[in-house]
Amino acid sequence: MAFLQINAIKIWLVPFMLGIILFTTVYYMNNFYNFIELDSSQSYYENFLDEGISNCNCNCTVPKRTQKVPKLLHYVYLNEDPNNLPFNFIQWLAYTSAIETIKPEKTYFHCIHEPKTYWYQLIKPKLSIMKTRIVTEIFGNRVDIIQHKSDIIRMEVLRDFGGIYLDNDIIVLQPFDDLLYDDFTMGIEGGTSLCDAVLIGRPFAPFLTRWIQRYKTFDDSHWSFHSVLMPYQMSKEYPNDIHVLNNTAFFWPHWEDEGLNLAFNTTNYSFSNQYAYHMWSSLSYERYLKHISPKSIKTVETSFNKAVRKFLNYLPKDFNEETFDFDGKNLNKK
Repeated sequence: MAFLQINAIKIWLVPFMLGIILFTTVYYMNNFYNFIELDSSQSYYENFLDEGISNCNCNCTVPKRTQKVPKLLHYVYLNEDPNNLPFNFIQWLAYTSAIETIKPEKTYFHCIHEPKTYWYQLIKPKLSIMKTRIVTEIFGNRVDIIQHKSDIIRMEVLRDFGGIYLDNDIIVLQPFDDLLYDDFTMGIEGGTSLCDAVLIGRPFAPFLTRWIQRYKTFDDSHWSFHSVLMPYQMSKEYPNDIHVLNNTAFFWPHWEDEGLNLAFNTTNYSFSNQYAYHMWSSLSYERYLKHISPKSIKTVETSFNKAVRKFLNYLPKDFNEETFDFDGKNLNKK
């Protein structure tokens, strides 16, 4: 009889133990897949920071990311001829988009001579004027091309002060706040180059200081090697020193006819998912930019006009379209 009782207990224990094993397996598998699903989009640590330390019921403390890049905005304006100082509506639009979207602590205007046009006078109260030098050489290598002189000034400024450098034809569409936590940031232009029309960095960022040192081999006759191709090559050498964004962050649509047409002639493109748009003024000016006015932005439906229309709200309330032309000349002045 005792033998039968012992066997009955053993028979009863079998399904009980199987149930415990099954429950334990399902429980841990479920938690494992939840972890994998979370990790596919962001790390647990990042998710915790997003939710906020206030939601934590424990006594732990989580270090927040440290902002490395000061919220300073830099422009470089290097017209060396005091009689040739253009500053037009498109430049006002670009500066306004950056200042009102990024909301920098200061906006530095590094120049040799100040423009005197209406559009410059309109933006000037928001600028801190910094007189800069005329670049003639770097590491003993001669520099004649104005764009290369600008490259050198922007790199020196960002090295010494840190912040955000923008070309004069960059429209800013979203805040840059989440780009201020890395040492140095650039965006892809095309497939194998990093464009220096947008630079974001902390003072004396290692990548930038190395890049400047590479100018010891500078050759003014090579149009874009040191300013565009070299940083791309360096990003492969020092991937931990630079945050590289894809080409849709700042430089899309591209500068070719198809890209310019998409931005300025159609409504088929949305700028809503990028930080900024480089207007490629050296290629788009004659065909598109010089024909754009506040009135055309308000009335003509294009991808570009729809993206920048909101910035017209920063024009003076008494602004009269019939008074000043694209270049800021007073049309009523005899």
